Amino acid sequence: MTTEALLVLVIALSLLFTFTNGFQDGSSVCASAIASRALSEMQAVCLVAGMEFCGALLGGSAVANTIRSVCSYPDTPSMLPILIDGLLAAITWNFVTKRIGLPSSSTHALVGGILGSVIAAGRGFQYVVWGHVNQTWNAFGVCKVVESLLISPLIGFVAGYLMLNLMILLLMRASSHVNRLLKQFQWFTVSLLAFAHGANDTQKAMGVILLALNASGLSHNHMIPLWVRVLSGAAMACGIISLAPSIVRKVGMGIYKLRPLHGFVTQLASASVVLTGSITGGPVSASQVISSSVMGIGTSERIKGVHWLVAKDMLLAWFLTIPCSGLLAAVMYITVFQWL
Repeated sequence: MTTEALLVLVIALSLLFTFTNGFQDGSSVCASAIASRALSEMQAVCLVAGMEFCGALLGGSAVANTIRSVCSYPDTPSMLPILIDGLLAAITWNFVTKRIGLPSSSTHALVGGILGSVIAAGRGFQYVVWGHVNQTWNAFGVCKVVESLLISPLIGFVAGYLMLNLMILLLMRASSHVNRLLKQFQWFTVSLLAFAHGANDTQKAMGVILLALNASGLSHNHMIPLWVRVLSGAAMACGIISLAPSIVRKVGMGIYKLRPLHGFVTQLASASVVLTGSITGGPVSASQVISSSVMGIGTSERIKGVHWLVAKDMLLAWFLTIPCSGLLAAVMYITVFQWL
């Protein structure tokens, strides 16, 4: 295939990956508002899709640069089949987990797919940028990605736990009418969470497109073109419109039964973590952060009410995603894509 054809294929697959990200992580973004009956499914989908698009346009480029930094493969056209292979592995994993209703991490899938493909192409780890954490905790490369993916769910859990206790303290003497107010507040908190998710997750595919543009010789800078932002935002919005009801049920009702206060706290805690990741360049998983926030809320209020078996299945999916998508990418590259 020609370089131009390979580039078009990378862009198309990046947008398809963003679409799968929309129905995978975007379903988790909608879940707490739908489960707590603050918004109808139609209202949640429309609001989240619009704010995710805004996040893609205005979310900066820190996360995209982090994704670009995980490998040092030369910027030549031979990089394009590697990206195609990694994207296909991530997309396949997203469709599999949607099919079985598990809110696994699209970020894990993409990182695993790219790393597996780079390792297979380089016949080893020579092109993997592991990075390190220095004395000021400034990480880069794979280290920064892993650090963000591991720490963000823990912070989400703690944030959900502490925020619920704080809200209970503040609302101790409030009447039941406060539930109506909390439902109204969720229009704001859902919007904030959706914007944060759009700013963070669309940049992952943008980082891949930048790698492809550099490899094809069409770009040599770190700026994300406006057309890439618009297409990525539109793909994310379309993915959210094709909501995954099974994931909404798992996150919104499968872990802990959410009421208006829980929905409000989940969205506020999750938005804080995801937005911080977008600003600092940490590629976090919205599904992980939201689910761990729900676990923190359940633990704070009634630990026996948390469905830990459901949480265990989610954790298993999270830990399996990088190795499974990486192995899939490596096998596909060796059997198919090294011949392109």
